[in-house]
Amino acid sequence: MAGRRISAGYYQRHDGKVVYVVSLATDADTGEESVIWTTYPFATVPRYYTSSKKSFCAFIEVNGERKAKYKRMLNMKISGEAIERLEEEGFRGPVRKRKNWQLDEAYDSRDYQQSLTYYAYAKDLCEHYNFDRSKYRLCVKEKRFAAITKSDFAKLKEDLQFLDNVLKTVLATYQGYFQERFVDGLSIRKYAEAHQLNRGSVDYQQKKFFSALASLLKERDEAEGTCRLLKPAQK
Repeated sequence: MAGRRISAGYYQRHDGKVVYVVSLATDADTGEESVIWTTYPFATVPRYYTSSKKSFCAFIEVNGERKAKYKRMLNMKISGEAIERLEEEGFRGPVRKRKNWQLDEAYDSRDYQQSLTYYAYAKDLCEHYNFDRSKYRLCVKEKRFAAITKSDFAKLKEDLQFLDNVLKTVLATYQGYFQERFVDGLSIRKYAEAHQLNRGSVDYQQKKFFSALASLLKERDEAEGTCRLLKPAQK
C-alpha cells in the first residue's frame, strides 16, 4: 500500500487519534517518501512529526481485525486560521476537489464532550461552533438524526444552548469577538488588522475568553453533579 496517494488533510489513526497531514517529503539520497504530520487539535506551539510513507499506509491487526493504520477523514474542514499558520510555518494548505456530498456525508459526525480539560472543552465548542450549529439545524429540519447518534445529538444540543446563553449573559462582553472569530471565521491576524491590534493582544483576549468559558463549563458540571470531560482509561 506504499503506492497509496496521501494528501494534506485529516486522518484518523486506528486508535481514534486524529492527526493532520501537512505534506509529503522525499529523501534526496534514497528517494524514500515520508509523511509530515502534526497532532490535532493544533497545539499553541506547533510540533511536526514524520512517518515513513510505508509505515503510514500499512495495515495492522486490531483485536483480530485488519485495519488501516491511518484512514482519511474527507469531511472534516480545516479552519482558515490553521491554514494561515501552516503557511507561516512554510507549509502549503490543503487543496480539495469539489464534490457533491449527500447531506449525511456533508455533516459527518465528530466526538462530543471528549476533552481532557475544561479549557480544551471551551476551545472545542468555539472552533466547531459553525459545524455544530449547521448539523443541529439539519437534524431539526430533517426531523431525524443525520449522521449523528441520539446521545451525541443531546450533547450537541445542550452545548450549543449553553454557549449561546452565556454569550448573551455573563460573557456578553465577548459576543462581538466570538461573532467575528468563530462565526464569521476571521483568523487571529485578520481580526487584529480589523481592530488595529497586534496578534499578541488578540491571543491574550482569546485565552481570557476560553478561560472564562472553561470556568462556566466547570461550574455547570459541579452544579449538576456530573463531569462532561473525557474520563482517562482505567489501567
